[in-house]
Amino acid sequence: CLSQQLQLVLGASPVEAGLLLVPGLAACVVTGLLAASLAQRVPAHRLVVLGLALSTTGYVLTSALGGSGVAPLVASFAVLCAGVGIAETLTNDAIVSAAPAERAGGASAISETAYELGAVLGTTLLGSLVNAVYTARVQVPAGADAQAAQTLGGAVEAAGALGGVEGAALLASAREAFTGGVQLTTAAGAVLVAAAAVLVAVSLRPRRT
Repeated sequence: CLSQQLQLVLGASPVEAGLLLVPGLAACVVTGLLAASLAQRVPAHRLVVLGLALSTTGYVLTSALGGSGVAPLVASFAVLCAGVGIAETLTNDAIVSAAPAERAGGASAISETAYELGAVLGTTLLGSLVNAVYTARVQVPAGADAQAAQTLGGAVEAAGALGGVEGAALLASAREAFTGGVQLTTAAGAVLVAAAAVLVAVSLRPRRT
């Protein structure tokens, strides 16, 4: 969704969109490395909560600023990824560390499988939400390609084919509808990640004896 937002809504080229995502990748790598170091001095569950809180903040910022331009969107994505770097690094370590040495490989495999499953489910469910909002809100003029009502890419092509006032109106409607879908979806993501942060804070804190 972010790549489409950058290219088809905000006008970045594919190369530019890829480069604009680099700060988020860098933030994820850097915070992951810092988390491994900080975990020697700060309880891991607190750092995981911090990471999830950062990701929640990133989602909230994306929801609030997603239609404001390139810079706010890139900054929001970097904050989101910074939180992912912390949380993912430490949760993987916690899972592997909790298993006996002879089962460390199996624990690592379970962790990776859970991560991939979560990524696929998130992409499917949240992606479907973006598409549902888009199809509900986009205004397609008579005579436009039917794909314009299904995808933003289809709307961009249809708008180019129509040209004139109708094409411009379709493009504006499609971009607004897609941006609305992204904003609603990232708001839903913020709620889910915030709930995960609360769950971690409650379930992983050390028990008093």
